[in-house]
Amino acid sequence: MPEKRFKEISSWLSAFETALGNKNASAVADLFVEDGYWRDYLPFGWDLQTIEGRSAIVDFAQNTPSEARDFRHEGDTQSQEGFFTFETQDGLARGYIRLKDGLCHTLFTMLTDFHQHPKTSSELDVLVVGGGQCGLALGAQLSALGVSYLIVDKHPRPGDQWRSRYDSLVLHDPVWYDHMPFKPFPDDWPVFTPKDQMGDWLERYAADLDLKFWGNTEFQNASFDPSSQTWTAEMTREGKSVTLQPKHIVMALGLSGFPNVPEFEGRDVFAGAQMHSSAYKAGSDWAGKNVVVVGANNSAHDIASNLVHHGAHPTMIQRSSSLVVKQNDYCNRLLGPLFSAEAVAKGITTDKADILQASVPLRLMEQNHRKIWEGIRAEQREFYGALEKAGFALDFAEDGAGLGLKYRRTASGYYIDVGASEMIVDGRIKLQSGSSVSYLSNSSLHLENGAELPADAIVYATGYGDMTDWVAKFMGRDIAENVGPCWGYGSKTKGDPGPWLGELRNMWKPTAQKGLWFMGGNLSQARFFSRILALQISHASRE
Repeated sequence: MPEKRFKEISSWLSAFETALGNKNASAVADLFVEDGYWRDYLPFGWDLQTIEGRSAIVDFAQNTPSEARDFRHEGDTQSQEGFFTFETQDGLARGYIRLKDGLCHTLFTMLTDFHQHPKTSSELDVLVVGGGQCGLALGAQLSALGVSYLIVDKHPRPGDQWRSRYDSLVLHDPVWYDHMPFKPFPDDWPVFTPKDQMGDWLERYAADLDLKFWGNTEFQNASFDPSSQTWTAEMTREGKSVTLQPKHIVMALGLSGFPNVPEFEGRDVFAGAQMHSSAYKAGSDWAGKNVVVVGANNSAHDIASNLVHHGAHPTMIQRSSSLVVKQNDYCNRLLGPLFSAEAVAKGITTDKADILQASVPLRLMEQNHRKIWEGIRAEQREFYGALEKAGFALDFAEDGAGLGLKYRRTASGYYIDVGASEMIVDGRIKLQSGSSVSYLSNSSLHLENGAELPADAIVYATGYGDMTDWVAKFMGRDIAENVGPCWGYGSKTKGDPGPWLGELRNMWKPTAQKGLWFMGGNLSQARFFSRILALQISHASRE
């Protein structure tokens, strides 16, 4: 065990800087507890990675070419955790540290800017495919770094992706969690944003930041030339063919692939309407009608609730268990410490909140969230008991880690309750759980348990495929297979196989295909990771 222990963060940082400067990997590792963590977002490896344990930290410190200097602690000198700044040969960086018994338990380091920005290229460096929040946020960051880019989208206007969703859609995340980079929402913005208002905001965002956006543009295909290190991208813009040759292509088409529509026997026999949830618009179309919703996660609940409000008679088919959490618990217990009016009042800015969130390695996040969810389940015992009595199959992730980790593993399997759970309990939303669909007949859906459900329409709220579906379509299956799946971190839970990675697969970081990147996630991730990805692309463009 190392002999030196530290009472102050500034002393630890000084020792860390000295060990790094001396290229003494063992001395670097000795500053950590045996099971310590170093999560590095670019300063020491131009990648997103979490290094776990002292022996792995030795290897990491031996292989980093980065030079770091001028470490400065921000805040209370007696605190055992806090923010700090430093510099590398590339640029400015920030971090967050937690001490335990005088040594580092968790260290987070991230690059925030370059010392000098390159001049804007006359050529196209980056083609961003998709103009939702992720594509627009990335465009804003690339612009700020002086990287030439173009955002293309099949819809006519920025924000149309949100406008095209079902009419009742409202964000489940609160406003403090959802700010875009450079242009936060105004103070009078609603806590939970309706989808059309979100669409209008994104259109205004693109205009105010003068983002380079082509609407009515269909991305057709792309091929990579290893000799020139460029892509040839074919598109159709307003009916005319366009060819571009960017150095990088970023797939910013959300965090999933194509809609999953089950091929149930009798789909061609059923006389009523059938649609994926992505095509659903409004329950007013089905007033007085029987509608079966296949699925039991966010979209399924929102759609079933909307059907009830418009006088339809929905039945939800729950084929596997789901996590449910009341919106107040989600906002207050999970997001509130960092993203809330109370957090802002305590001086936790959006930038600080983002760093604090990123500073917790996923393995520790799993442990922390198990405790949070134990508390939520105990406090909401009556609520969950009523759902189970109604026949709803509940889970809180296989290991009890809850929604935040479910999201990072598969981005599915949960519902943030804004009213539909009460409708299930009181019977306004009928529920069939524990039995899969057997087949469809002319006017009914039949379950394997023998139940027959009369239906005028069926909505398949059955999720989406992997992001690499888009790569296979546009760039070929060979590239898609070489890149591999996106999202998940190797938790070895259902849908997220090992090995353990500690960071999300292929997201906001280099992939196996040179010049191909993925930008996806919610509004919070769009804000934070757009900067991380833009820095990497700018760095790669200089090489």
